[in-house]
Amino acid sequence: MSDFKEEMNGLSKQRPSYLPEKFWDEQRGEPRLEAIARSYREMERKVGAGQHRQVPNHHSEYCVECKSDVFTPDEHVNQRLHNAGFTNEQVQLVYDLAHEALEPLVAEIVVELYGQQQVDRLCEKFGGEDRWQETARQMQAWGSRKFGPEALNAMASSYDGVLSLYDMMNRQEGEPALGTFNDHHGGHSEQDVRKLMRDPKYWRDRDPAIVERVRDGFRRLYPG
Repeated sequence: MSDFKEEMNGLSKQRPSYLPEKFWDEQRGEPRLEAIARSYREMERKVGAGQHRQVPNHHSEYCVECKSDVFTPDEHVNQRLHNAGFTNEQVQLVYDLAHEALEPLVAEIVVELYGQQQVDRLCEKFGGEDRWQETARQMQAWGSRKFGPEALNAMASSYDGVLSLYDMMNRQEGEPALGTFNDHHGGHSEQDVRKLMRDPKYWRDRDPAIVERVRDGFRRLYPG
C-alpha cells in the first residue's frame, strides 16, 4: 500500500507535457506561477501594441487624406513622423489638426498681408497716405448713404472695387439698393461676388480668371 502511495506522489510531481520547462519547478514539483503571470502580461503588451501600432515599412506608404487648400502631404514631414514611429492613423491626425488649427491662421495672415498690399497700392494711386485717408473717409460717408454697409464692404474689399466706388462717387451716381440686385444683373448677386472673393484662388493665388469674374461682378452690380 505504501509503495502505491509513493508511486502516485511521484506521478503527481511530474511536469505536464503541455507546460514548458521554464514554467516548472523541478524541486517543488509544481508550476512557477509567477513566471507564467509575467510571461502572460508581456504577451498581452506585445499583442496590444501590435494591434494599435501598425507602422508602415517606409514613410512613402502612408496613405493620408489632406483636406487643406494651403498645403499638401510633405515627404520630409512624413519621414520624420515615420522615424518617430507614427502609425498611419497618427499621421492622418497630424494633418487633420494642421488643417483645423493652422490653416485658418495662415489664411488670416495671408489676407492681412494682401489687405496691406491693397492699401499700399491705393496710397500710391491717390498720391500718398494722407490723401488716401481723406479719400477713403469721403468714400465711406458717400458709399454708406448710397449702398448700405454690406454692399460698401463688398466693394471696398479689393483694389478694383475701391476704384469703381471712387469713380461712381466722382460722377455722383446713385445705384439701386442692395436688395434689388438679383438675376436680372446676369446672375451675379452681391453674395456671389463675396463668395468668389473668399475663394483662395482670388485672395491667395490671384487667379486671372477668378479676378476677372470678380471685376465683372462689380461691373454688373454697379454699372458705371
